Amino acid sequence: MTIDDENAIKDLAHRQLTAWADGDGQAFAGTFTHDADFIAANGELIQTREALALSMQEGFDGFMKGTRMSEAQHTHIRFPAPGTAVMITIGNCVLRDGATQCRTEDLSQQTRVAVRTNEGWLFTSFHNSRVRPRL
Repeated sequence: MTIDDENAIKDLAHRQLTAWADGDGQAFAGTFTHDADFIAANGELIQTREALALSMQEGFDGFMKGTRMSEAQHTHIRFPAPGTAVMITIGNCVLRDGATQCRTEDLSQQTRVAVRTNEGWLFTSFHNSRVRPRL
């Protein structure tokens, strides 16, 4: 894999931040494959790009209205096989009510699996959870 591949995957994640800030469920889901699996922070499993677009738009129009997703504090990308990447982001959060910094208790970590498709790099799997201190 090349630096261009790594940059393309980082760009996908940045497109998600932009779509979130714009309240655009279709654009957010457009960073995923048609058969994507998405596990939200609450444990909900959403399958397919179409279902993800609907679910995200519901959130953007409702309880997530006016929120933004912060940049991650740490990003790690590796390429375990040709055309496949794993991206782990740690230390981001949903920013509400004009906040500019994440509260410690709101920090999340995500694992995304990206694949190279005819449409370019797209995420095919996403799992979100809270950051918890090591025991």
